[in-house]
Amino acid sequence: MVIFGEYNTSVKRAFEEIDKNWQKYNGVVICGTHNPDDYDIEDLIDKIKWAREFGIPLYGECWGYQLCAIEYARNVLGIKDATSEEWGKGTFVVKKRKEGLNVGWHDGESYWNNYIVDLPNWEISNNFFIAQYHASYQSSLLSPHQLIVKFLQYAKMAM
Repeated sequence: MVIFGEYNTSVKRAFEEIDKNWQKYNGVVICGTHNPDDYDIEDLIDKIKWAREFGIPLYGECWGYQLCAIEYARNVLGIKDATSEEWGKGTFVVKKRKEGLNVGWHDGESYWNNYIVDLPNWEISNNFFIAQYHASYQSSLLSPHQLIVKFLQYAKMAM
């Protein structure tokens, strides 16, 4: 498993509670981060493209979700300058929420970001498991989040 972003908290805990062997599986995980400048965003977008094109299971949470949307906009929808309002210049497919920071529980999901994907025709393949919200915050030992369970099943099958 290849992991990018700040995963040492909720994502790692959720994975370990669901399957102790998760690190042995074949997949790409891109978690949220409070410091996107610490990462080579274009390299991560290339990794997402590679995973999408070769059917590698990918789990993107929060910032990872946003990067997946940018990759899809660029390489599937043909919006070559697709980017985020947070760090880029071009066509913003990830935009700042108008009402400001949207922290907390909304419609049964945990949102801890102030950017949202605004992309018509946003579709993903079956081996991509992505969430704008933090599925890992909602996962527990007794009630694992099904999005994460399904991702780990696909990643295990891809070994």
